[in-house]
Amino acid sequence: MLLSLLTTAPLLVPSIAISQETTAPPALEESLVVASDEELKPAEVPPAKKGPWKLQDALGAPDWLRVSGQFRARYEHLSERFKKIGGVLRNGPGQIVVLRTLLAITLQDEYLSLTTELEDSRAYGYPSDEILSTGQINAVELLQAYVRADFSDVFAGGDTTRVKLGRQTMDMGSRRFVARNRYRNTINSFLGANARWEDTAGSAVEAFFTSPTIRLPGTGDQEALRNNEIKFDKELADNSFWGLFGSHKDVIENVNAELYYYGLDRADVFNLAVADRKLHTFGSRWYRPTVAGEPFWEIEYAYQFGESRSTKSASDTTDLDHSAYMLHVSGGYAFDNAPGLRVEGLFDIATGDDDPSDGNNNRFDSLFGVPRFEFGPTGIFRGATRANIISPGLRLTGDIAEGWQVRVTQRPYYLESKTDAWTTTGLRDDTGGSGRHFADITELRVRHPLLNGGARLEFGGAYLAAKEFAKNQGDGRDSIYTYVQIQFNF
Repeated sequence: MLLSLLTTAPLLVPSIAISQETTAPPALEESLVVASDEELKPAEVPPAKKGPWKLQDALGAPDWLRVSGQFRARYEHLSERFKKIGGVLRNGPGQIVVLRTLLAITLQDEYLSLTTELEDSRAYGYPSDEILSTGQINAVELLQAYVRADFSDVFAGGDTTRVKLGRQTMDMGSRRFVARNRYRNTINSFLGANARWEDTAGSAVEAFFTSPTIRLPGTGDQEALRNNEIKFDKELADNSFWGLFGSHKDVIENVNAELYYYGLDRADVFNLAVADRKLHTFGSRWYRPTVAGEPFWEIEYAYQFGESRSTKSASDTTDLDHSAYMLHVSGGYAFDNAPGLRVEGLFDIATGDDDPSDGNNNRFDSLFGVPRFEFGPTGIFRGATRANIISPGLRLTGDIAEGWQVRVTQRPYYLESKTDAWTTTGLRDDTGGSGRHFADITELRVRHPLLNGGARLEFGGAYLAAKEFAKNQGDGRDSIYTYVQIQFNF
């Protein structure tokens, strides 16, 4: 029966018909229930109202079968492109329409389950000179296919142990280093083993050894990407990602702690050019969760070392000694007399390369983490990421009306190293003479649940004000990014 589902489902997904959606199956649920700013939180529905429509209920599926999915459509517009595209600083506005469909199926019994999840990510309506990537397009792909075993009382009474084998997505801790992508149109996955143990107090240890999935066709095959061509993703044994993650609740009263280690060994494959690197990342995160009427805060630090290359070029064969770090500090207050109102101060630093000719690389690598919840929209905007930046900031979040959540963030951005690049644009001055301040970015995001919590409307944008470095290296283009998206969970 599972084979039948796998062979017929891809025929349905490519059509990308905008169907009604609902909540997710085990595969999707794992990505949605993680406490994060990017999480879809179902609206509170009065008992008299019907809940969201669910494919599981519509099919009348038995208890041992779980089916769910998601459809999302987003339109993005950029008033002025400010990045190098294919090594050239392009002129004029940019735009794109991205569509993503997910369908997950799980067969389960008391201890074992088998999950498959299909992804169909496509892009349309972009400028003719746009360079597309696998961050936007991955048509008809097996995103997840794993066997899961669940046990209890293994080491202590009431504890739980979960083991996954196969292709899977992962979310860990703050999601700064390992994350299932939410705003980006395509999603990272990994082939391998993942085991997690958790006690009754919620403290946990998780270990994994995987090979990152290589999305195909690669960026080097622009014709295939423009045609949303179907090419199945692959993994290679000599590309590895592994780690150990531990978390403990209430280390101090209402303060949680995390410790982690991640290892990465990666090289160029197929049509995907990456900077070859062998990295080890050790870090710790301490935080006080957000509670109404109380202050909250977070501190995370990570140090990274190993070997890396400074560019993605196939001709770059020089291994550099790698040493870098990142620090995040934030804190604020959640008001209890105003719905969802939070005020938060932010500060981030991630090192850049001090000297392009000294045989060392100091640019921090965020591995498989996501920048969206911290540095604003990605997509065709992606004004900053966790590499070669210093950025303070201020954020205000609150409900302006029932069900309408608004978030405003203001952040100036500076190069940590003046001789390294504004990494998301390709602009760089090896002499360091172009200055440090590259942009100020103001972000607005509005969310509203629909269909009794089965869907969500989101819209917003960002204003990028070019500063000294951008004006000296480019032509100082200010740019306005806007987007609107609708997401159905079924």
